[in-house]
Amino acid sequence: MHVSLDSALGRQRRLNSVGESVLQIAPNAAAAYSLRSLTGGDPSVVRVRRSSNNGEQDFTAAGISSGALTSFVNEIQTLGTVTNSVGNDGFTLTNKSSTGFTATTDTATGVCGWPYTAKAGDKITVSFDAVIRSGTPQFIPRKATALSGSNLVDVVSDSAISVNSTASYSFEFTYDSDEAGSLTFSEGDDNADFDINNFQVTSFKGAGLVETWYDQSGNSKDAIQTTANLQPVIVAAGVFQNGLKFDSDGSSSGPDFRTPIDAAELSNDPAGHAGFALVWVGNVNQVQHSDTSNHSVLGNLRNVQSFPTGTIGLSVIPKTGTTKFINERGGSTSEALEVENAITPGDSGVIFFSYEDAEAGVDPFLSVDGSTTFSGLSSLNSSSSTNIGIMTAINSNNTIRYNRSADGICKEVILYTGDQKSKRAALETNIAAEYGITLS
Repeated sequence: MHVSLDSALGRQRRLNSVGESVLQIAPNAAAAYSLRSLTGGDPSVVRVRRSSNNGEQDFTAAGISSGALTSFVNEIQTLGTVTNSVGNDGFTLTNKSSTGFTATTDTATGVCGWPYTAKAGDKITVSFDAVIRSGTPQFIPRKATALSGSNLVDVVSDSAISVNSTASYSFEFTYDSDEAGSLTFSEGDDNADFDINNFQVTSFKGAGLVETWYDQSGNSKDAIQTTANLQPVIVAAGVFQNGLKFDSDGSSSGPDFRTPIDAAELSNDPAGHAGFALVWVGNVNQVQHSDTSNHSVLGNLRNVQSFPTGTIGLSVIPKTGTTKFINERGGSTSEALEVENAITPGDSGVIFFSYEDAEAGVDPFLSVDGSTTFSGLSSLNSSSSTNIGIMTAINSNNTIRYNRSADGICKEVILYTGDQKSKRAALETNIAAEYGITLS
């Protein structure tokens, strides 16, 4: 059932004290991940790898809000030296540099240009001045392992862009593969005679991926993924994603991002009660996997061949907007705490969950954007040592055992041992003000 925050069950402190941060409102978190400061200071929040040259850099909350992260990812990389790709049968190049050259040709068709590193989805804008003496040369953004010294094997080109008059030009194009590429010119038609001057890459819009999501709790529980193709995206095609973006086909691809925390560790309540609390902020997209309707925003991953006991997950069914807390005890039985139509797919929401199964008469507590529900989830058998994954993919029917991510964006995750219900309203108010979420 839903309970309004204005009802008797929902009468809690709505506003936090002036200047209070999330971890001041509810301290002693087991782990706390966000792109903003949860402490009131300016901690390092992420370590980001840019796709263009695999350079890595740490960023604080201020560095993200100032745009420094996006600027780092979109930094223009140095061009290589211009290369004549067909040797003596193509261009005669003079005045070669990283920004221009003079090209004269014979009767054979040739290609010349610059090697440049880019990844799928990267957008590059180039400009140059062309002096056309005869013919119609072409500019071709090529995606290849390299410009060959003797042939054009394995070169795959975009549509050629005709350069048909003496003028200044500017083009933006998108790379559609993760291979090294090149920015080239060809004769277009035989005997074209032209100069290319002042060539430069004027903008680059790349990808940034999260290698480390730093724990702000003080417990050094950083979430780390060093395998490049399993890292979640934080900047895509030059655009900041307002969180960690996860995309997957649900089986063997997509990010695999885990905390160094397991279910048993969360249930180690210092007060002697087996239980935990969590706060999660983000969104889950419409289902993209052909054989599942459930996505988990937080939980232990189930192995394909064996089911670790005590798998826990907070799952979202995006088609209906239903939110479920999944307790997969022993890998054989599931119990769910449901809130119907609580989350609109693609919209950001805040989920608060608190659970203590050792305290008599205490039911699980679930709040989605301020609306609360109670249900009789009987116990949490949290003996699994499998690390808790962020945006993992599991479901409540014991049929989906994905080891990769769900689809959506995670903005913030805070985990606690023990009950945090008395702090819930103040936490939700703080988070809602930060992310523009409307509370019930």
